Amino acid sequence: MNKVAVVNLGCPKNQIDAETMSGLLQGHGYEITHLPQQAKIIIVNTCGFIDKARQESIEQILAMAQYKESGLCQKLIVTGCLSQGYFKELEQEIPEVDAFLGTGNVDKILDVIGDGKSRLVAPDLYDGQAEGQRLYSTFPYGYLKIAEGCNNWCSYCVIPRLRGRLRSKDKEQIYAEVRRMVQRGIQEIVLIAQDISQYGLDLSGKSELASLLMELEEIDGVRWLRLLYCYPDHIDDQLMDVLAGSNKIVPYLDIPLQHSHPDILKSMGRQRGALRERELIETLRHRIPNIALRTTFIVGYPGEEEEHFQHLLDFVRWAKFDQMGAFMYSREKGTPAAELPDQVPAQVAQYRYHQLMQAQQDIVFARNHRMVGEKFLGLVDGVEGSLAVVRTYREAPEIDSVVLVDADNLRPGTFVNIRCIGYEDYDLLGVIE
Repeated sequence: MNKVAVVNLGCPKNQIDAETMSGLLQGHGYEITHLPQQAKIIIVNTCGFIDKARQESIEQILAMAQYKESGLCQKLIVTGCLSQGYFKELEQEIPEVDAFLGTGNVDKILDVIGDGKSRLVAPDLYDGQAEGQRLYSTFPYGYLKIAEGCNNWCSYCVIPRLRGRLRSKDKEQIYAEVRRMVQRGIQEIVLIAQDISQYGLDLSGKSELASLLMELEEIDGVRWLRLLYCYPDHIDDQLMDVLAGSNKIVPYLDIPLQHSHPDILKSMGRQRGALRERELIETLRHRIPNIALRTTFIVGYPGEEEEHFQHLLDFVRWAKFDQMGAFMYSREKGTPAAELPDQVPAQVAQYRYHQLMQAQQDIVFARNHRMVGEKFLGLVDGVEGSLAVVRTYREAPEIDSVVLVDADNLRPGTFVNIRCIGYEDYDLLGVIE
């Protein structure tokens, strides 16, 4: 009964929770395996962000339930956002599950395995202290959660209900985790939260992200720091100065803008208006000329007319983001947007999604063409057959495109100088200089 498989779904924040549970289990004598068919205990760490993610989570739970029915697995435990938000429904519909654990109880996984009792409390009771026991699952990069929960309460989003209000981590806790990551040889530390730009708001009433970054830069052994999920409202002059003057914080920002039209932004509950979005992008590119910008947008939001979508399309063509993702609006029960009139038909949302992604593809292909002949520094992520997968500062792990070069005895975690010789769709092709 000491062999455990942790099946993780969802975002990097979920991944940290899965790594934390794995570390706690390993520290108490359990053996962690990546093969569910070999495990006596299976933990499915779920995502509940949108309908598609929930469906994927349910499918994975049902797949693992087959091991339970066959007798290979003795205990099946469901954790994460889906468990937190839909515990009663899951308990009724999937009786094969022995226990459920919410996002506020990540540190109670040992208790749940021991007594088989579900634990679901208010999500904002979790303080992240158990993350000091993490069993890291990625290399040469690693994720560092600097805050939990969210205070934005966007009209379409269920995250505050699933993850709780904003709770910034204590700085000493963050410093200690950075030192552990450096000791493991992690070359790129990716700072994440639902909104890292709000770090410190619950502690002092203002964003403390810039001061945190300056202190992290001073820790010996830190090579690259990357910022993900930085909402636009708290990107201030101090943060821009830190980014512009740093040789450790890569000039890359993931800024989820969600839309461009002022009417849609207002309905979404987004504080920053369309004109300020343009101003922010222009200011960032002026003050940090080599900055790479990533964003996400939602199409098919209730009330989105063709003129609103054309505004978004024009905005994307103007902004020329280095990386961009898009989602079709998902009607989430319990959110204000779910009750709005003029819900956009699915086929219209899908058509707009493809139009938007086609526009971004044109932008990326044109940029890749311009990159041929350019030289840059890259971090080797891994080797797949005869090719090495490399990322520059412009690409975040797991979500962005990569640079492909001949493996040539390269090892993950090493930095290499690359010259771009071409591209294949979204990915660049390079040679070692």
